[in-house]
Amino acid sequence: MGRLGEFINIDPFQDKRGMLKKIIKKSQLPDSSEVGEVYLLYSNQNSVRGNHYHKNTFEYFTVICGKAKVALKDLSQGVREEFYMSADDNVVLKIPPYMVHAFNNEYIDPLIILAVSSKEYSESDTDTYIEEIL
Repeated sequence: MGRLGEFINIDPFQDKRGMLKKIIKKSQLPDSSEVGEVYLLYSNQNSVRGNHYHKNTFEYFTVICGKAKVALKDLSQGVREEFYMSADDNVVLKIPPYMVHAFNNEYIDPLIILAVSSKEYSESDTDTYIEEIL
């Protein structure tokens, strides 16, 4: 996978009942950050999510089902990259402020992504700045 963003490896616990994946631990959050919201993204084939960045929000993404084409662009360096993520990768992608991010489902099967945000969404202060990269 890529060099932009930060990948947090997940070490799933597995037994005869199935599997448990811890997505975010308090120790992995930036100092003074808290979890503002947790949500699931459901994306149909050829649907793009994101194409934006935040100035004050950290976000964490992991694929639950399907496969995502991911595009990232670091605004401070102007560097851009693309790669794929699936549930089998056992990683969480940490997106810091000023990192443009986008996810595309190129496949027939639905794409489900679990997202954790350090800031609760507010229509009066979205902290969302559009920049199309995918």
